[in-house]
Amino acid sequence: MFDSHAHVTFEQFDEDRDQVLARAGEAGVTGWIEVGTDVATSQRAATFARQYTGRPPHQVAVWASAGVHPSDIDSLTEEGWESLSELADDEAVVAIGEVGLDFYRGGTAERQVPVLERFIDLAMTKNLPVIFHVRDADQGPSAHEALLKLLASLPDSRRPRGVIHTFSGTQEQAAAYLQLGLMLSFSGVVTFKDAGQVADVASSMPIHRMLIETDCPFLAPEPHRSKRNEPAHVRLVAEHIAGLRNITAEEVITQTAANTKELFGIT
Repeated sequence: MFDSHAHVTFEQFDEDRDQVLARAGEAGVTGWIEVGTDVATSQRAATFARQYTGRPPHQVAVWASAGVHPSDIDSLTEEGWESLSELADDEAVVAIGEVGLDFYRGGTAERQVPVLERFIDLAMTKNLPVIFHVRDADQGPSAHEALLKLLASLPDSRRPRGVIHTFSGTQEQAAAYLQLGLMLSFSGVVTFKDAGQVADVASSMPIHRMLIETDCPFLAPEPHRSKRNEPAHVRLVAEHIAGLRNITAEEVITQTAANTKELFGIT
C-alpha cells in the first residue's frame, strides 16, 4: 500500500515521527512519497528519504519530490532553482512537485503559469514526473481549466507525465486529464459526505490510472476529519473507494500501489 503524497517532515510530526512510521508499517503501508513544498522542505524530504530508500525500517520505504507550492513561488530565487535542479539528480528524488496552480489564495495565471512552465521544463530535462497541485478559487477563473489549457498547448514531446494530486475537479476535467496521459490521486476528501463529483470520478475512472494519498498532516479521511492525518490513514481512502466501486479494498490497494511504482519509477 502506497501513500503517493505525504508531508511527514512537517513540524506537526516532530514529537512522534517514529511512531507515525511504525503505525504506517503496521497498517500495511510499504512506502510513500515525501513531497516538498519549497526549497527547504524539498531538501528535508530528500534527506528523510535517503534514510529509508532501499533500507525500510518499520517496513516502510520513503522517496521524495522536489518543488515549490504555487502559493510560495514569490520566495523562489535563482539560487533556489539551482538547488531544486541539484535535488532532482538525487537518487531519492522521484518527482518534481508539488507544483502547479492555486487560485484559492489569490494566485493568478499570469503569475503562476510561467513558473509552472519552468517546472515542467525541469521535469522533462530530468526525466521525472510532475506532482501537480491544482486548486480553484470559489469564484473566478478555474485553475483546472488553466492547467488543461497549458498542457494541451504543449507538443507531445514536451508534455510531462504526472499526477493531479488530491483531485478536486469535475468529471469533464478528469476525462481531459486522463486524455492527456495524467493520473489522478484521491485523498481523504473522497470520503467526505460533500465529496460530490470527486466521489463520482473515483467510482468510475479507470483504476489503472488512479493513485491514493493522505496529503498528511492535512485532509484526514472520515472518521478522523479535522484531525491530524498520517500515512496509516491511506487505508481508509482505499476502503472507501472500494465501496464506491463495489470491489475489495485489496484490489484498490494492489492496483494503486502498482500505479504509484510505475509513475515514479520505483522498483
